[in-house]
Amino acid sequence: MDQNVHWFYQKRAESVIESLKANRMNGVYVDDPSQVAATVMSYIPEGSTVAMGGSVTMMETGVVEALRQGPVRLIDRYQPGLSPAETMARLKQGLTADVFVSGVNAVTEEGELVFVDATCNRVAPILFGPDKVILVAGCNKIVPNLAYAQERIRHFTAPTNARRIGRKTPCAVSGHCEDCSSPERICNATVVIHKQAKPERLTVVLVGAGLGY
Repeated sequence: MDQNVHWFYQKRAESVIESLKANRMNGVYVDDPSQVAATVMSYIPEGSTVAMGGSVTMMETGVVEALRQGPVRLIDRYQPGLSPAETMARLKQGLTADVFVSGVNAVTEEGELVFVDATCNRVAPILFGPDKVILVAGCNKIVPNLAYAQERIRHFTAPTNARRIGRKTPCAVSGHCEDCSSPERICNATVVIHKQAKPERLTVVLVGAGLGY
């Protein structure tokens, strides 16, 4: 990575971590994607029941494999051969897991977390249920404010994700948000976490790299 971009990511992360702290959330900066999996595992007590949300970032950084091989009881939503009913049952189990691990669509400089979901199986346990939540985000997802977060999600995150998972939405064809009414729309709910009621329940791992969508 260009050293100037790397410097920029680090400086932005340092500022955001202070904002997260003010919002009663933990923030930690990881310099290299290769360090992410070990960092995430260090926050999970041995023997914990762990669930995870859908996240390209977690796959890119090896977190999914680390959870599968670690000393935890993983509710593996990606296990091969699961029927749709079995997958749904595991998603619901995530609401009562000890720890939930996922990505986040955008992080503002004020320490706010922004999510846009289709069925909300990701945001539900992030908001309530598990005692500990760990979110991983590349520093490319840091934005100045909520307005920028919405624009980034609508005009980049949603079209690329819709195309990645094969959704038949207008944005997956045009590359532009058309605020559609498609039954396959993935932008059905927007959630913003401004602060946490329970201090330190939520930890954001910021990575000095461009990751995910």
